[in-house]
Amino acid sequence: MRLEVFNSRVLYERSQDVVLITGDGRSLPGDLDCFLSWGIPHEVMAIGRSITKYPGNVQHWANVDGSDSKWWAEHLPLKNDGKMPIRHSLGDLPGYDIDWEIKDCAWVDDHVLWHGSSALFAVFISLALGFKKIVLAGCPLDSNGHWFFPEDIKGPRWTVESFMAWLDFAREPEAAKVRSLSGYTAQIVGEATREWASGI
Repeated sequence: MRLEVFNSRVLYERSQDVVLITGDGRSLPGDLDCFLSWGIPHEVMAIGRSITKYPGNVQHWANVDGSDSKWWAEHLPLKNDGKMPIRHSLGDLPGYDIDWEIKDCAWVDDHVLWHGSSALFAVFISLALGFKKIVLAGCPLDSNGHWFFPEDIKGPRWTVESFMAWLDFAREPEAAKVRSLSGYTAQIVGEATREWASGI
């Protein structure tokens, strides 16, 4: 499976080899502290509210549920050198800058366009943009809740299909470019380390 640009309203040129994908899992604060301690130059692709947690510039914002997140997409903080980040979604939707379409995927149908979480969507975007190393922070694929909610509020409840999509991806050669800092994604694609991310 791969993603291909369907429509783009912006010009973009990658400035780093490493991208940090930030999600809204409860592990995000600790994952961020770990990754930032490595001092590796990188771009950032944020998902959901994680854009507010990252302390520096955020070049990209991705959400596979584009139609449900239109308000968010239109009211993001201006964390891309004082501008909106480049906003990515699936399909041609208002409020987004780059619309992607799925290619070479057997399980896509008219009722369910995506399995595997917005983090996996962000991974496929990052691969299409040419990043050489992709690090996941706050994307554990667990049900321990979101970093912005109290600890007694759990969720989400991931589907079997979501785990299958990640497991299928892990068998692809390009999965070697992806590592995670926490949770089940770290078990599936491997745990990110400073040595791996820096190419040492």
